[in-house]
Amino acid sequence: MPTAQEIKDTIERNRAEIYKKDYTFFEVDTFVKCVGYVEKESASCNECRALLSDMADIAERYPQMLNSGSKGRAEFQEHISQYEFHLKDAHGYRRKGIYMPLYTMAGLAVGALAGWISGFYLISMASGMILGYIIGSALDRKTSRTGKTL
Repeated sequence: MPTAQEIKDTIERNRAEIYKKDYTFFEVDTFVKCVGYVEKESASCNECRALLSDMADIAERYPQMLNSGSKGRAEFQEHISQYEFHLKDAHGYRRKGIYMPLYTMAGLAVGALAGWISGFYLISMASGMILGYIIGSALDRKTSRTGKTL
């Protein structure tokens, strides 16, 4: 079974083969983070152990995937999504800052509904948005404190 450090070294070694903007756009750094988290969880998860082998293969091939066109890029993004989904679903990891925008928009929607019912649109929408922002930010901080942030 490959280690996270070996996979990260492979990713870094192959980094020069792709464009700098592609590295950022296709979130290769998220891939690197996922490698570390998958290795951390592999002690107690059989699927994480299997994902490590797959990650080693992707680390070798990712420059060719990103440089080959839309099909290779889609395949790379599919693998990243698969890793993130497993970490999210099985181990409770979340992307940084995911809750604040969701809860802000939900609060805005609830505030708009309350404003429509009560007739105080502006006050209700602003209150709902602020409350959603506060709740979402608190959940983001909680996720960050537990170390489960991608």
